Amino acid sequence: MNVMSGNFAPIVVFGFNRLQALKSTISSLLQNEEAKHSDLFVFVDGARKEKKGEADIVRVVQDYVRTISGFKSLQYSFSEKNQGLATSIITGVGKVIDKYGKVIVLEDDLVVMPNFLNYMNQGLDFYEKNQAVMSVCGHSCKVKTPNDYPYDAYFLTRSSSWGWGTWKDRWELVDWELKDWDAVMSHRKAFVKSQGSDVYKMLSDWKLGKNHSWAIRFCYAQYVLNKLSVVPNRSLVNNEGFDGDGTNCKRYSRFKIELNESKEKHIFKFPTTVCLNRSLYRQALWYHSVPLRIWSRIMYWIK
Repeated sequence: MNVMSGNFAPIVVFGFNRLQALKSTISSLLQNEEAKHSDLFVFVDGARKEKKGEADIVRVVQDYVRTISGFKSLQYSFSEKNQGLATSIITGVGKVIDKYGKVIVLEDDLVVMPNFLNYMNQGLDFYEKNQAVMSVCGHSCKVKTPNDYPYDAYFLTRSSSWGWGTWKDRWELVDWELKDWDAVMSHRKAFVKSQGSDVYKMLSDWKLGKNHSWAIRFCYAQYVLNKLSVVPNRSLVNNEGFDGDGTNCKRYSRFKIELNESKEKHIFKFPTTVCLNRSLYRQALWYHSVPLRIWSRIMYWIK
């Protein structure tokens, strides 16, 4: 594999106003042996003018970023004004992927397991030339793999924004503007059937300005392009953003996970044929079903 000869993807981390969350993300990355061989890029968004005191908090985050060590190299970019997460990610990933051809991306509420970078680099290398694969995802919900399933990962029609990687040639296929909204609406039912009951609402809310999600536009592009994402059988990412402080996460999550916390280096066995395993696909899609979303809403209000 190219990864074994040192072709490690750059790591791109997005931070804002949560110092401890960012520290946890960086600390967990440093538990990965591959960190010392990886270039790290950190983007910190600017403070919101209407939020009193936020500028001081963001400056503390910036000061911490300047001290980060343990990676092959460190580069950082601090926005003078608040761009929002979506603009930060689209522009930041675009800059890095133009130079390197591939990226591993994290936000500051994610804690990764010791084999995360190992898995991500292997996956990016394994599917680099396979245009049927849109992204490599490090997070996955809890599923029960069939006894005879021979792989460490499986395919989904939907990408996860909680620790992921992709390649320049696929990133550039995404239509971020979605100017032909009539075409989007005509795909509504098929899009929902493919990726889950929540996707069209999120996309429609973006169109109405109710959210600024880059991820739902990425997922829609994946649907239109008829590509799949690969995810691990056991998650290598834990989203710790369900504390009420995150921009897009609430205090309760319906996404149950089983973490792969192994520290032993592992050669991951990826599926050679890009197709859905129906059992695993149905289990994963259940997390985006109407009944579970209703239950999640109830639990959110209780908590």
